[in-house]
Amino acid sequence: MTFENILISTITVFLVVGLGWFCQSIKVIDEAAEKGLMTLAINVLFPCFILSKIIGNDLLRQSTIVTAAMSAGLVLIVIAFGVCYFAGRLIGLKKENGLNTFTVGAALQNYGFIPIPLVERIFSGERGDQILGVLFVHNLGLEIAMWTLGIVLISGSSAGAWKKLINGPSIALAIGLFFNFTQLYTEIPSVLMSVISMLAPCAVPISLMLVGATLGNVIQKSPWQSNVRVISATMVLRFLVLPLLYGGTAYLIWFSDELRIVLLIQASMPCAIFPIVLARHYKGHPAIAVQTAISTSAACLVLTPLLLTFWFWLVKTSV
Repeated sequence: MTFENILISTITVFLVVGLGWFCQSIKVIDEAAEKGLMTLAINVLFPCFILSKIIGNDLLRQSTIVTAAMSAGLVLIVIAFGVCYFAGRLIGLKKENGLNTFTVGAALQNYGFIPIPLVERIFSGERGDQILGVLFVHNLGLEIAMWTLGIVLISGSSAGAWKKLINGPSIALAIGLFFNFTQLYTEIPSVLMSVISMLAPCAVPISLMLVGATLGNVIQKSPWQSNVRVISATMVLRFLVLPLLYGGTAYLIWFSDELRIVLLIQASMPCAIFPIVLARHYKGHPAIAVQTAISTSAACLVLTPLLLTFWFWLVKTSV
């Protein structure tokens, strides 16, 4: 896989994100439509997409792979929280002026909406399905950390955090793994699988457009002030320090090329948008979350393909 191919794949993904931004700017996707589409994507389309990639996935009948992927997602993001908290202290942030929001915003990468279509663009067929299956399991471990430690950091309280783990994607993942390990998926009616297969492809394009619409909405409505220290620190963390953490872990993994690829893709991602929502809801500092998300999202159009090309070459992962 050459840099040119990875760049084209990345640009393709962000063109769809840009289309969502444009649709939001001309009110084709207004705030009500955005909320409705997000509910549809999270509770219907993504569960179908996850089930379509997990059911019958031979790789996810190996307990070692499932355990390692989930553990990597959990442990690496916890370490990332620690690294970003320390970096926030170094640039002079304190709890009262956004240290905890910076910690979550800088540490949490875009772990789903961008990696999923990138995997689909770069890899194909059964190999792509296997990598996506490992990605979903990895993301469950990450979400456990996000909905517990992440919520505690932003809000200062753990009340109700665990309930957020019970959502459409996590339920679909649990059901898919159960049917996979028991091999009961062979008993699923073909008409039901046909419905799942029909809805699954809708998840990625709609979700990418929602990312663009959300970015447009956030920039218009969230408080924003230039903070060179926050933006500079975030760029260093997101595209230098944390990639070393994820890339180094991938380099040490010998038993699963698919998990290595998942970690290398995670190492190349911008900051997630979701911490903006968390900061708003839990009375954190939305301006800082906006700065981390927007600055790295803009830079990743160039830096993500560069990082992916470098990591695939260094780790010698077959693509």
